[in-house]
Amino acid sequence: MNLSSILLNSFVPYLPMNFRKRIIRGALPDFRTNLENVSFCEASSVEDYMSCFKLLHDVYVDAGFIQPSSIPLRIIPHHSDPESRVFMACLTDNQAENTPIYTASIFPDNEQGLPMDTGFKQQVDVLRNQDRRLVEVGCLASDPLYRKGNKNIPMLGNRMLVSYAINTIRADDLLITTHPKYLKIYEDILLFEKIGQIPSFSYVNNNPAVALRLNLKTARRRFKKVYAKKPKEKNLYHFFFESGATPIDLSSEGDKETKRYYGSDMIKRVLNKAYSFPWIPHIDDMVSLS
Repeated sequence: MNLSSILLNSFVPYLPMNFRKRIIRGALPDFRTNLENVSFCEASSVEDYMSCFKLLHDVYVDAGFIQPSSIPLRIIPHHSDPESRVFMACLTDNQAENTPIYTASIFPDNEQGLPMDTGFKQQVDVLRNQDRRLVEVGCLASDPLYRKGNKNIPMLGNRMLVSYAINTIRADDLLITTHPKYLKIYEDILLFEKIGQIPSFSYVNNNPAVALRLNLKTARRRFKKVYAKKPKEKNLYHFFFESGATPIDLSSEGDKETKRYYGSDMIKRVLNKAYSFPWIPHIDDMVSLS
């Protein structure tokens, strides 16, 4: 970290809000809309799911968000919902090994509710009572080897999730929970609005958590107002809504040649395969996957 970055991180939080936002947005790196060596897609095979859940487990353990499990997979109950989806980014020369460097899950709201209901049901119910179509993004993780110094991969992941929520699910709101240390990224850069905060969230090992909302019905207009006049390389309105980004495989869901697994069927197949791997779990370890 250079001196200018240290000074920026030290003083910006104490500046007036509008001034702080202008500085942060002006200091954004250049975002590439195509990465030749990275492919984004929806997880489909059992191997895809296992590799995503393994990455998620390892990253969350390192961050202190969960305790390590003898089955090194992070699966939450909402993955059993057949409407949930898992996404991934892989190096193109590593596709055969199904090794992701980024993963995220999307959970549409239904009778099962959302993962964030555990700590923020009251706030979420306010939106539900407005008959809004809600979808939560969760289980986000990126390989630390490709995280530092490269904001393109998580930002392209964000673009993929926003596109899926708007164009495929037709959602009204994109919801997320995050650690407070990431709050300014979502508020100042990605234009989310905070809807709640708690000091202890059981889903992430009792770490503090903030709940945020992106109104997808107004997002395009808000991004245009904030970013339209910025150079194209730093223009997130162009990046999210106008650019041709890295190809994302979202269209093969109906491909009859590709057998896809979702919900409880997917989890059952993943856990069955997990028992054939070098780790030899006890049945009690299933508790750590809930």
